[in-house]
Amino acid sequence: MKKSLKVAAAGVITALSVILLQLGSLIWLFAYLMPLISGLIMIILTESGGKKSAWLVYAAVSIIAMLLLEDKECVLIYVLFFGYYPIIRDSINKIKLKAVRIISKLLIFNSGIVAAELICIYVFGIPFDDFLGKWGAVILLALANVMFFVYERLLGMVIILYNKKYKSKIERYLK
Repeated sequence: MKKSLKVAAAGVITALSVILLQLGSLIWLFAYLMPLISGLIMIILTESGGKKSAWLVYAAVSIIAMLLLEDKECVLIYVLFFGYYPIIRDSINKIKLKAVRIISKLLIFNSGIVAAELICIYVFGIPFDDFLGKWGAVILLALANVMFFVYERLLGMVIILYNKKYKSKIERYLK
């Protein structure tokens, strides 16, 4: 891929990701969905443009979103997990022992999500709505882990679909 086309594609993906995160900031229901979708978009850049471009887009989206968007929880979820996970997923999948691979993925996910929530509570002063009682945080984290396994499966299917159906078309268009 030509360098100028790679830069243009990275700019478009950066803008699209920031717009999606802004949509997540505006509509409460999308606060967790839009970081996930923005992460899925990184597959295009990771598979076609390389990991270096993907890391630069991740950094650009993270900085722009932190500076411009109101909903810091939405942004932090992107910054601390969904933005970089599609980039590092391939490296984690190279771990030979399945148990170690799964534990690594769960540690990365849980540390990112817990860190995002703690930063929201203690740095930005966003209160944690404990509508499930004293076990609310544990129940929500358990549900988040179930969602992570669904996301992991979805991510794998999207990568396969992209590589089989769209990668050649996009790379032909960008040559």
